[in-house]
Formats: sequence, C-alpha cells, structure tokens
Amino acid sequence: MTRSADTTGTSEPAPPPAVAGRASLWHVLTVVVVAYSAGASLAFVGFGAPAIVVLFLPAGVTLSALVLNPRRRWPWILAAIAVTEIVVDVSQGMSVRSASGFALANTAEPLVGALLLRRNVPGPVDLRRRRDLLAFLGCCVVAAPIVGGAIGATTLVASVPVPWPQAFVSFWAGDATGVLTVAGCVLAWRYSPGRSGPLGWVLSVGSAVAATVIGFWPQGMPLFYLPIPVLFALAFSRPLVATLTAGLATTVTANLMTSTGHGPWAALDTSEQLITMTLQLFLATTILGAWALAVGVAERDRARSDTSVERAARLRLHALQVLTTDLAKAATSEEIAQAIVREGIGLIADHGSVALAAAGSTELVLWTTDGRPADMTDRYRGIPAGAATPHSDVMRTGRPVIHQTRTEAVAAYPHLEDVYRTLGVNSGMCVPIDGDAGALGSLAFSFHREHGADAGVIAFAVALATLSGQALRRAQMYERERDATRELQQALLPTLASGLPGIQVCADYRPADVAHQVGGDWYDVFAVPAGRVGFAVGDVVGHQLAAAAAMARLQSALRILAQTAPGPAGALDALDRASTLIPDAGTATVGYADYDPATRLLRYACAGHLPPLLVTGTGAEYLWGGRSLPLGVGRAARGQGELVMPHDAILVWYTDGLVERADEHIAENMQRLADAAGHLTAPDAATLCRHLLDRMAGAEARADDTAILCIQFAGPADAQPYSWRGDAPAVDRPAAR
Repeated sequence: MTRSADTTGTSEPAPPPAVAGRASLWHVLTVVVVAYSAGASLAFVGFGAPAIVVLFLPAGVTLSALVLNPRRRWPWILAAIAVTEIVVDVSQGMSVRSASGFALANTAEPLVGALLLRRNVPGPVDLRRRRDLLAFLGCCVVAAPIVGGAIGATTLVASVPVPWPQAFVSFWAGDATGVLTVAGCVLAWRYSPGRSGPLGWVLSVGSAVAATVIGFWPQGMPLFYLPIPVLFALAFSRPLVATLTAGLATTVTANLMTSTGHGPWAALDTSEQLITMTLQLFLATTILGAWALAVGVAERDRARSDTSVERAARLRLHALQVLTTDLAKAATSEEIAQAIVREGIGLIADHGSVALAAAGSTELVLWTTDGRPADMTDRYRGIPAGAATPHSDVMRTGRPVIHQTRTEAVAAYPHLEDVYRTLGVNSGMCVPIDGDAGALGSLAFSFHREHGADAGVIAFAVALATLSGQALRRAQMYERERDATRELQQALLPTLASGLPGIQVCADYRPADVAHQVGGDWYDVFAVPAGRVGFAVGDVVGHQLAAAAAMARLQSALRILAQTAPGPAGALDALDRASTLIPDAGTATVGYADYDPATRLLRYACAGHLPPLLVTGTGAEYLWGGRSLPLGVGRAARGQGELVMPHDAILVWYTDGLVERADEHIAENMQRLADAAGHLTAPDAATLCRHLLDRMAGAEARADDTAILCIQFAGPADAQPYSWRGDAPAVDRPAAR
C-alpha cells in the first residue's frame, strides 16, 4: 500500500525473494524482511511535504512471498511483514497506532490477493497464459489493493486532514502499481523464466531506462511516450520476463524522475492525488499493453509450436505405421534390424544403430544408419559383448544409458571420443530391446544437440524398442523353426557320395516354402552293383512337410530297388508298385539313370519327369528317351534310353521349379535353359550348376521347389563315339505330368 505522514516517493525494486518451497523458512523470512524494509524505507522519499506516496513496491514483495510459499508459512511471513512495517514507520516518526494500522493494511491486502489467486489458479501461475494473467490482474492488482487502500486511507485520515476518497485512490494506485510491477516480475521469473544471456538483459533493461530518462527529462517537450515503443518492441521480440523486468525499471525510473522534478508530471499544477493517479495510470497502461502484446506473441508462438509438434507427431506416427508394417513383413532378425535403422531411428535422432546378440557368438552385430564413414562402419560391424560401449552395457545390465552432453559420454567411454567428434554427437542414449530371458539387443540414438534425450524422445525410444522386441521374438521363433526344418531337409536329402568312379557331381536345392525350407523335390547319387553309379531326381506334388516325408520314402525305396533292378526302367516299374504304399506319393515324377564308367554307357528313364539336358562342347540337347507316365498313373510298360557319354559331358537333371512359370510357356523356358547351358565355355559341374540357377531362378520368389543335379563324366572315351539310343523328339515337346 502507499502511505505518508509528510513525504511521498518511489524506490528501487527490491530483489526477487528466494521463496521457493525448497528454501528454509528462515531463509525465506530473511529475504522477505530485507526486501520489504528496503522498499518501505525508500517509499518515504517523495515529491515533498505533505504528499501521498506514488509507488509502494513492498506490496509486490509480500504478495510474491505468499504465492511462492506453501500456506503453512503464510502466518510467519505475514507476522514478519507486520513487525517490519511497524519498525520502519516508527523509525520515520509515526505513532505506533498509525504504524499498526498500516501494518494491518499491508498484511490483509496480500493475504486477500494470494487467497483469491490460488482459488482461481491452483497450480503454477503462468503469466504468459491469458487466463492466469486475467486472474492475477483481477485478484491481485485490482481487488486486493481495494482492501489495503480502504484500511490505509482510514488509518491516514485519522491523523492527517486528507479527504478519504483521495487517500483511498492514492493508496490503491500505489499498491496496485507495486503489485503489477514487482509481483508480476517475480512470478514471471519463478514460473516462466526466459533464456537469455547477460548481454541481452543489460540491453533490455538499459534501453527501457534510457528511453524513460530521455522521455521524462524535459518538461516542455512531450517525450514521455518514448518508453512505450521500447517496451512493445521487447514484448514482441523477447521473453515475457524480460518485458516485465524492463517495465519495472521503467516504472521506478519514471517515479524517480518525477520525484526529482523532471518530466511532464512534475510540471503539473494540480493536486498530488491527481498526479499520483495519472502517472500510475500511464505506467500501468504502458506495462499492461506491453504485457498483453507479449502474451499474444507467446500464444502465437505456442500455436505455431503446437502446430509444428502436431505435424511432426503426425509424420512420426505415419512413419511408425510404415515401420510397423515393414517389421511385420520382416522374416529374419537382420531384416528387422535393417528396417529399424532405415525407418525408425531417424524419426527422433541424427544418428543411431541397432545391436543384436549373434547366435552362438560372444559378439554383438551392429547395423548403423547412413551417413557414417565407411571405415567406421566396418570397424564397428561387430563388437565384443564385454567391450565398454553403450550397447554392451545396456545388454549386460538391461537398463538404459543416457548422456546429455558429449562431456558425459566421453567420460563414460573415452575410447569413443573420436567417433563422437567425427559424427558431431553431443548427446545420446541407448535403450534395451527386452526379450523373454534378457535383452535381445539394444537401440542407440545420437543427437547433434545437447540434451537431445528429453522425455518425449525417451518415451518414443522405449516404444520403438518394445515394438522391435515383439518383432525380434517372432523372428527368432521363425529362425529356430527354419533352422530345424532346414536341418530336417538336409537330413532327408542325401550326402553326395565322394569317390564314385568316372563322375563329378554338384547339386543344389531351393524350396518354395521359405517359411519351413522343406519340400518334395529331391536328388540322389549312389553306387549300384557291377561298378555302376545311379543318380535320380524326383518331384512329389506339394512343398511342405507331407511332401518332404513322401520324398524321403520314395528316395529310400528307389535306392533299395535299384540294387536288384535290371536297369532304370525296371527300377521305376518297381518304384511305381511301391508308391501305392507311400502316402502322398501319387503322381510323383522321377527321373533315374545308371552309368557304367567302364563302358561310359548311360541308361536313363523318366516317369513323367522332365528330360535331362546333356551339355557337351558342341552345345546342349535334351534326352527325350525312356519316357513314361508319373508314378501311380496307369500300368503301361516303362522304357529307357541309352547313350555313350563323350569326354567331359555334363548331364543336367532338374525339377520343374527351374523352368515352370505361371505366365510363360514351359517350352520357352526349357529352350532358355538349354541356351544358358550351351553358351558356357568348358564349364565344370559346380560352375554350370551355379550358372543355371542364377540365370533361371535368381533371387526371385519361387512358386515351386527347385532341385538341380549336374553330373560331369570325366576320363577318356574308350567306347564308341557319342551317339543317341532311344527316341529324341523336338525340344518343345511338352513334358508328361
């Protein structure tokens, strides 16, 4: 409030009280008493006797102390204020009775203001929000000073012959301005501080003070409006707290200039009450105008920020949905890791990596985002699980590792300083990918800025790790099943015998069922009596476990039957009868041949199977002899073809997955296979096998299993020259199935 016996004046702003709930009560009381007594003592310096004080800054000190402290401390703060008020007033020559009345006014006023403000704004008071600003102005600047003004004016008129309405208006104006400037500034510092360097604060406050001095120095020249554009410019370009601090400096400077006889208000020939009212009204209007502009700018910036955040959130959500789809499609751990570094980490970080525990190894396998030097990527492709790295520590402890500055990161991992410097990393974090029995891996995020791992980023990183963990658990289950079925398939397929006379063999098998890696296609090479070598290729309808089981039984049966059969036709005839006892073996196709290294005689027969391809130095041709129906289809007699193999000829026997395509004619693909084999110069069995698979199958998804068997017939030709035995139809003859 404002009061005087014979003097009025202004004072420098008291330093903001350190009255947060963390400070001790004695610390709070000391700061409040010092700030209040300084402002109250300075309030006695005024225009001259007798007068009403224009500005009472301690009103803002008391209100700030109550708002910033819990209610259990309010009685102590108010008691300290009352005692301080009485001591200061008595020391200035007032009676104890008058001093007690002013003490009552200066404790009742902030109590009413704090209660009203807390009722309307129960949480922190953010003066950048319009709702909180209106509550502060209505409760603390308008309503509460009415209480203090009424008590103070009543106390004053009891000792000084001043009209009560004039005393009330002066009290109210002085206290309202003190609350507006001091409490507004303190609450802005406490609840919505701005980030600015010392030079910024010096320029803000200095420009406001300079404009006020220049504007209030001359009396005959109307320049008092100069602080207005300065404060409005600060409101538009600087944080609210800078604007309010500059407004406090403007208010104090204007009152000091007026009290020393400078400016237009000092030259007014009117009552002190009118001077008080008009000066304070001008200052309050100026500060409130700048304040309103600052709030508007802050709301605009928040709206822009919210829009930007919302847009970024939408983009991040869309990218996360795309990543979720890719993770759902990814079948292996490697594909999942690649999807995460390609589409996940970049959503929140500048760099990053994924580390997964390698099966059967003590190393962690690393996948990194793009933009790293190649040598760095190669150097950290695999890291020992026990090494001192964020990934290793997270995998070992299962807890996140967060470093908000490069200094923290280098202190923890000094050997990675060059990596951080090269990538421009100034903060980072690493979170675990949890599995059922410990961490499956970890995700690392690196940022060019310091303190990049804020709460939102950490929450997103944890969500991404959870999503990755779900995908990895599914992938590892699939990989275990795939490995088991692959081992089953390899167990079902024969191990090609080594040391068989006169031949070199290469074979390959690619199932269409990539989920189980098993199928019904098969090949076999084995010894038969009289020094001959038998080899077979077969195809059971289907490409899953049932087909694989039927394939294994047919393969075993053929091996046994071939030991006593007079030739390939007899072996297939016996296999036809045996197939009736094998589930799912009906309509299977089989190609079987035997070879006598001594005579170089090849005998072959096809039960519905595609013809073998003979590759020689002069080209490639299909062997169409010995054809008959598939197993289990009719009882027609089976024939066989014969020929003497030339030196280094290669016989290619395959299943239909190599040449059948849904949108292409099989004859065209068989011709393409023959061309691919015939154009290769002097191949060996292994080279030809790889070449044909690459040309005919490649990396494309297959609708059917594919098996290929290449047999190279080595050694000198000690029999008749190359010749055909059996029918040899044209190459475009459709295969019997």
